[in-house]
Amino acid sequence: MDLAQLAKDLAVTERTRLKILRSGFTISGHKLWTDEEDLICRIFHPDYFAISQVLHARSKKAIQTRCQRLGLAPRRQAWGWSARQKLRRLYPAADRKEICDAFPGVSWDRIQAAARYYGFRRSRKPYKLTGIPALDQLRSRCYAIRWIMRDMDEEAGTGQYFQTRGYKSRYPDFKAIDKGVRALGGHLEVRWDDAKGGHVPPDIPAFQTSLGRLTR
Repeated sequence: MDLAQLAKDLAVTERTRLKILRSGFTISGHKLWTDEEDLICRIFHPDYFAISQVLHARSKKAIQTRCQRLGLAPRRQAWGWSARQKLRRLYPAADRKEICDAFPGVSWDRIQAAARYYGFRRSRKPYKLTGIPALDQLRSRCYAIRWIMRDMDEEAGTGQYFQTRGYKSRYPDFKAIDKGVRALGGHLEVRWDDAKGGHVPPDIPAFQTSLGRLTR
């Protein structure tokens, strides 16, 4: 490191600082904030309208930014490159608490808005199991082809069954499930367990007739 150059840079910085203090304006031409103006912000915050009435020479944006620097309002998250990369890494799979902890002072709604703006999406979780094999296989198939339950209802013509009651394990509507399976290009199938004692299935024509009435 060139110590002479460093000392020269420090001297230039100090002269610039003193010039700003003497003139009362920043290099970009903005008026420096005074202790009296800061006191007004502390007294009237968060009533920005009242502050702007007293500090009429300050814009609303300038007042909001000053209140943030004074610690009166949370700082707005700047979604720079590093913040975007962190959001890209965490947003798809991390839980909500972990993501919020990574961006302190930023609400979950604002994090979601930023993620939508930059095209980041949450990974979809598999549908909850119901304990009904036919229904669980249907829901797993929907997840695999990225269908939501509204898509299932629309394609199967089942009203809102899969959206409102299709995830419940009590009183399943096998007629609706059969329609859903057919809409997915499959069919319901009954398999008899003959492993125990050479179980003989019931009369097949009678069974097929009753199954037809069930799914009709």
